[in-house]
Amino acid sequence: MSDRAAGRVLFLSSIVLSSVLSLGCNRKPHLVPAGPDSTAAIPSDSTAMYVQIARDAWSSGDDNGRAADLTARLILNRMRTDKDQTLGTAAREFVDSLGMGAEVSGRDPAAVNLFSRSDPTGGSWPFLFWRDAGTVHYQPLDASGLHLSGLAAEPSDPGKAQRIATLFMGSSANGQQPFAFVWTRPPNGPSWRLTQSLGTDSLGRSGNARIVEGSPDGTVLEARTYTVAKGFDECAVCPHVYQVRRLRWDTPGLVTASLTAEHTPYSTFVDFVTALSVGDRAKAQQLVSDGSLLTAADGYGWGSPTSRWRLAPGMTATSTELLIFRGAKEAYRVHFVPHGDDWVISAFEPSSRSLD
Repeated sequence: MSDRAAGRVLFLSSIVLSSVLSLGCNRKPHLVPAGPDSTAAIPSDSTAMYVQIARDAWSSGDDNGRAADLTARLILNRMRTDKDQTLGTAAREFVDSLGMGAEVSGRDPAAVNLFSRSDPTGGSWPFLFWRDAGTVHYQPLDASGLHLSGLAAEPSDPGKAQRIATLFMGSSANGQQPFAFVWTRPPNGPSWRLTQSLGTDSLGRSGNARIVEGSPDGTVLEARTYTVAKGFDECAVCPHVYQVRRLRWDTPGLVTASLTAEHTPYSTFVDFVTALSVGDRAKAQQLVSDGSLLTAADGYGWGSPTSRWRLAPGMTATSTELLIFRGAKEAYRVHFVPHGDDWVISAFEPSSRSLD
């Protein structure tokens, strides 16, 4: 090939890449234009070329957001071709065949969260795909930078608004943190809009969450999370006091159906110290097997916030004997006995900080 011909090929290739990557990357669901997504269509005879362009865009790392946009359009093209598969299955098979980084949840609708395999912590770009009148549509979602964990679609009747809930996981100083978003699409509406966001106030600060399918009590989402109590130190992998929240569909969106605490000896100790620190003697009395233990705890100053508490290394929340450190010098061995479906403190004494 002559230098002139090679230059022409290079020039044309640069035009194709520039035009593809200049396609819109708007991340506001309510700003996605109405219509049949004609701008997202990819000519079938050019699919292989666009796949290579997408791969090259991800590999370069220059603009992963635009690489994600192109990949989403390729996924849309595959979904419109594989009409006999669910959208989730079509997306999984496509990204697996290309070796691209993606998290896929749901059947129809389905959510796909795209990221760079070479830089999995460098950001993520979620998209929602759905069918309307036999045609597959898509739009980006405002949840970038999170990990997609699940999707739940509310059963709906024709002619009524459709709702879905997407579950994402983020990172915090104490580990994983769940976030849930409810998206609503009016009957025959061109796009989805965000109608509810659930974060730390609704799901808890740190822990795990999952989408629940086919629950007899109507539960859609279950979160098992914890918040470190005042006056305590807990690392991300340390024992915690967990609460389990179960949510279901209702008129406002997802609402709490139940909230229960996991009862362990460690949670009893945390509740006991917390009750002492706020002067709730009645609550503290319920957490000991004998009233004299309340007087003994007062003698050691357990209710004063002078130093922080933490479990000794290797302790588990369910152990009936806990070695617990306070500050830099104090240590106590605390003993527990079952009481109904909970635990109460049966004895405690000062101890060395040795784990033996």
